[in-house]
Amino acid sequence: MSQHDIYAAYIATLTGGGHPAASGDTSRVHADSNSRDTDLSILKRIEEKLNRLDSGQEMNTPVDLAIYNGLVVIPEIGVMKANVYIRDGKVCALSQQKMGAAKVDVDAAGKYVLPGIIDPHVHLGLFAPLADELITETASALLGGITTVGCYFGSDGSHLNTFPDIRTMVEQHSKTDILPHLVINSMQQREEIPACVDRLGITSFKLYMNGIPGMIPDVDDGFIMDVFDEVKKTGRRCLVCVHSENRYLVARARSKVYKSLGDRATVTDWSDTHPDIAEEEAVIRLAYLAEKSGVPVYFVHISSQAAIDRLKNLKMHNRNLYAETTSPYLSINRDALPGLTGKMEPPFRFPKDVEALWEGIRDGTIDTIGTDNVTMTREEKKIKEGLWKAMPGYPAMGTHLSVMLHEGVHKRGLPIERVVQLISTNPARAFGIYPQKGTLMPGSDGDVVLVDMEKAKAVNTHELGSRSDFSLYEGKRLQGWPVMTIKNGVIAAKDGILTDNGLRGSCLQRNR
Repeated sequence: MSQHDIYAAYIATLTGGGHPAASGDTSRVHADSNSRDTDLSILKRIEEKLNRLDSGQEMNTPVDLAIYNGLVVIPEIGVMKANVYIRDGKVCALSQQKMGAAKVDVDAAGKYVLPGIIDPHVHLGLFAPLADELITETASALLGGITTVGCYFGSDGSHLNTFPDIRTMVEQHSKTDILPHLVINSMQQREEIPACVDRLGITSFKLYMNGIPGMIPDVDDGFIMDVFDEVKKTGRRCLVCVHSENRYLVARARSKVYKSLGDRATVTDWSDTHPDIAEEEAVIRLAYLAEKSGVPVYFVHISSQAAIDRLKNLKMHNRNLYAETTSPYLSINRDALPGLTGKMEPPFRFPKDVEALWEGIRDGTIDTIGTDNVTMTREEKKIKEGLWKAMPGYPAMGTHLSVMLHEGVHKRGLPIERVVQLISTNPARAFGIYPQKGTLMPGSDGDVVLVDMEKAKAVNTHELGSRSDFSLYEGKRLQGWPVMTIKNGVIAAKDGILTDNGLRGSCLQRNR
């Protein structure tokens, strides 16, 4: 194989039959059989561009950080053995030859080199001060390979008044970049959407068709249509993120379960309080409203087979529909819940629902995967007060990448580039920050995570960096762990330890 032949191994996997090993094999490059010719031509063009870079003057210019000998994951394309070079916080080159001297050398032999992971769905500051959780939870994110956190911010009043202070807190305390989304639940907030786009640079907003009692109010169809109208006034491509459940069907089901079981109800019974018909109906209704309005809609945390089957058909007729699920929904079912720490809204469902979500990944119905992280302790979750008073939510950023590698690549044989597409590239595209994020092509931010696909260990809550004292995966053995996270060209975490406590992130502006 020639020094620059980045696709010869790929061809070998196609002609040799079967898939190469999930890890530890430098020739591992997968592709869908229907797109082999296209992928080969793209790999060929990449090689040609690398050759030009190799022969250019750029190669002799010193860089800040060089990652050598790694298996570089190109989302949607494949994997190639190459070096990544970062200068001034940006990827400046990919090459199969060594460039000039680097201030920092990283040997990634045998490791996969991924663009920094983007968790598009996180809640911070609900049970502790936001400033405190920006410190602890973005540290947990970095340890888990996440370099950009999509965070939903709520407010009782005007976002125009409250968000500047949030931005300041992010700049002072966050160790990752923050992709802000605004929760809209009042007439004032709804009417301010155009100003939020113009003055704050935020183009994603969230609605709750079914809220969280005592915490988040739900909204009706008229309010949703009014939000769509305000979004259209901006003249920008905005994304309306929606918690899609029929609030009346949820209230009815909850009442029936409580009357039947009362305090004898367990977390397994909790899923009956949020039946899949409630999610399915809300998905159909919201898709219809979105189609009539012509506004892009992002369905957050899809959890059921019923909803994903509906979305599969709906998306064929409306390209402005985006579907998200979460790593917990892809890995935990109601028959194997870790006690009341597993209370969630929507709830964890049956094994058939988990497999339906994975099928939605395979056929392209699912666009992105997040966590719906809500940081809390067992005391704050009110575990001791029983099912009906326990709060929904869990911390999950520290295990997000490892769960996806374990469940997706190792257990189900998904190509690693497909997984990375769902947890990095697609979130960047959906929320208007691509190609700054979500890729390792020259010009992108120098956010990188090195993964050891052979590393297997049991989850230990105290090693995850969160202020929470529990994990949904406590004691579960996962294979595939991040061993180094690089943020803006600086090594931020290595072997489970933060290495740059002075690192600070920023609130991201949208590029469209």
